[in-house]
Amino acid sequence: MTTSGRSESPAAEERVTGDGTSESAPEQSHVEAPSNGSAPAAEQPRADGAPIIEAPEPPRRVHRPLDLVRLLVSVAGLAVAMLFGAFDSNTVAGLDKDVTAATAPLPIALGVLITTGSGLLMLALPAVIVVDLLVRRRLRILADGTLAFLACLAWVAALQSVLRQLGNADALAASLTTAQAADPGITGFSAGVAAIATVAQIGRQPRLRVLGGVVFVLFGLAQVTLGATAVAVVISLLIGRVVGMFVRWAAGTTPSRPSPRAVVAELRRAGVELVSLRPRHLDIDDPVFFDAIDSGGRSLVVHVLDRDHEGAGVLQAVWRTARFREPAGRKALVSLRRAVEHEALISAVMAAAGARVQGMVAAVPVEPDAVVLAYQDVPGPTLDEIPLGQLDDDRLDAVWRQVLLLHRRAIAHRGLAGQNIVFPPDGGAGLRFSGAGLIAAPVAALRIDLAQLLVTLALKVGVDRAVESALRALGTERLAEAVSALQPVALGRTSRQALRRDKALLDTLRDRVLDVIGTAPPEPVRLERLRPRTIISVVALTAAAYVLLDQIAGLDLVAVITDADWRWLALAVLLGTVRFVGAAIALTGFVAERLRFARTFLVQVASSFLGLVAPAGVGGAALNVRYLQQAGVPAAAAVAAVALWQLGTVAVTVLLLIVVGLIAGNDQARSLEVPDSALITLGIVMAVVAAVFMVPFGRRFLLARLRPYLAQITPRLASVFTRPARLGAGVFGTILQSAATVLVMSACIEGFGGSLSWSVVAVVVLAGTALGSAAPTPGGLGAVEAVLSAGLTAGGLDGATAISSVLLFRMLTFWLPVLPGWLSFTWLSRKELV
Repeated sequence: MTTSGRSESPAAEERVTGDGTSESAPEQSHVEAPSNGSAPAAEQPRADGAPIIEAPEPPRRVHRPLDLVRLLVSVAGLAVAMLFGAFDSNTVAGLDKDVTAATAPLPIALGVLITTGSGLLMLALPAVIVVDLLVRRRLRILADGTLAFLACLAWVAALQSVLRQLGNADALAASLTTAQAADPGITGFSAGVAAIATVAQIGRQPRLRVLGGVVFVLFGLAQVTLGATAVAVVISLLIGRVVGMFVRWAAGTTPSRPSPRAVVAELRRAGVELVSLRPRHLDIDDPVFFDAIDSGGRSLVVHVLDRDHEGAGVLQAVWRTARFREPAGRKALVSLRRAVEHEALISAVMAAAGARVQGMVAAVPVEPDAVVLAYQDVPGPTLDEIPLGQLDDDRLDAVWRQVLLLHRRAIAHRGLAGQNIVFPPDGGAGLRFSGAGLIAAPVAALRIDLAQLLVTLALKVGVDRAVESALRALGTERLAEAVSALQPVALGRTSRQALRRDKALLDTLRDRVLDVIGTAPPEPVRLERLRPRTIISVVALTAAAYVLLDQIAGLDLVAVITDADWRWLALAVLLGTVRFVGAAIALTGFVAERLRFARTFLVQVASSFLGLVAPAGVGGAALNVRYLQQAGVPAAAAVAAVALWQLGTVAVTVLLLIVVGLIAGNDQARSLEVPDSALITLGIVMAVVAAVFMVPFGRRFLLARLRPYLAQITPRLASVFTRPARLGAGVFGTILQSAATVLVMSACIEGFGGSLSWSVVAVVVLAGTALGSAAPTPGGLGAVEAVLSAGLTAGGLDGATAISSVLLFRMLTFWLPVLPGWLSFTWLSRKELV
């Protein structure tokens, strides 16, 4: 921000030293501030008339949050450009041809002039930047720019070496190289110049900004005309941008924060004579809020806004915007001028509403890029500082009255934490703000204000007193509206941290309010746009789609399905559904608690979806444990029940293998080979377990965590074995699931005109799926298909029929349930059943 008539400020001039960094002021003694956060009114200036300044000087270098945001955006842009070059080579080639065709009609002399002139300008631009930095004595920035230039040269050289080795066989290398150029068209010099321009921040100087834009555009067109690709030119400049932003953020930049003496001097020019100035929060090294006393004895709050804090919290704001529906929340990435105007507007409208808030006294610019706002403070201790014995009902009611004065004008405070609620010595209550307020606020924002204040008071005086005061001030109807916003995501960071220590407070507060209002709870304010379960579901579905496309690449699935007899295909689909029925019956049998069969069935269907993105058995087991917990089973008991179910499944499967193995004969059983991946995985697991148990600390660590779950196994076994009906249901469900799986394979074989003894099919399917699932891939992909195909071929089925049958079997039992599984998982998550 530039303001005429301010540059002669002596305080502002002495901030900058020869190398462009801020000058260190003489060390000041820090005196502890009073408990209410404001300086004593009786404080007087020193004998020489100078104010008492106890604020620290600005740091010599600052790491601006906005630079980090720009770095991430630049990295994303570079990644997009490289992906575009790698996967859309036709568009790249067409773009190059269009540029070449557009420049072809130009006279040869003009073309030579442009190419030569752009090259000379590219050579001259860094020289101009260096001279400018030397004239302004920004030696540190010059050193950072030199480092960035050398880093670009090294990075581009390494990238060119990699692309040269890949050759035209790689799509990215081909898109960066043309027939006229043997090497990739990425140039280290242009990247280095872009890096120097980024470090020097030429965009903040109008003349250099125009010069740099013209040079880069002309140089890019000239490079394309001379044989480089447009993608190579863009990638070169983006590499420079990324390196320059990284150096600028990592090394830091000269702060725009004014020194405390500059703040005092500029306020004096505005007619505000300060007696003292000290940070409001003494534990912060780089404060932005200060407590001050003026010559008239008024307590002031001084807020310093500068470019160093632009973009602070923008990544968190992006995440919250993507996940939550915050009603008209203030944007984190706003300009300095917009931030000043918003804060001044909030101060004016809150005061006009009749609330006892901070009143603006002055707003003055401080060179080069800062603004100082001074407010007359509301004196007194805050809610966090006042003793509990001084908080009578009148003071609590006064807080609610202040908030309602704002709400009558549709003004949301959006910061009703304990540090912003003040109790003046003359009685009543007042409010402080930090510029986060909202005018013309929607109903949801006003309800969040009420909920935030209710939680803040409950943390201080208890649930009963907080609800009683809210009922007196709001009435039952408005209090019911506050309940709809009693959600952790609606509260401020301080309140969320406090609720982590007292996790039952929010539920207790909600129950108490519902008891008081005596009506049905209102519909909660929908604040979550994306829930964590939804994000996990989308990520898992994306991974599943990627694995599916990779597995079916090169296969004619239509031929596989159309060649099969549709009657056997329909039977196989029906038997595939029976598998989930058997799994649901088995789980209800091995769990002592009563479970709803329909929900249990949907959980088993959902397990097929999670099995696609996790090793076999892991995703389904975790989902069943979560389901049991949501059904009221304790965590340890739920884990024990699922473990007992899986042990029962293994035992029944082994018994079935022994029986059908005897029937089928040993020759077919011997034909099944254990895949190497299964043996390797089993060996690694056994080695890790043995290594952990060999170390005393590891042994104690594991036993301490396994003992609660192992202790639950015995009572679970007793509850199952003492109830023959439940044990029978568990065994029957397991047998039904295994038998249905075997019959699905038999139906697939019959569908392709093959014939194989059911006992042989049972041995192949039971043993093959068990062995193949030991592979460390989701659902045993690859290993199961290989084992089943080899087993069926060894059992006497011809190779073509065996492969087709296995593909159809896996399609029906593994791929087809994915979509129903995802739908079931989504519904269960929405109903909070898992």
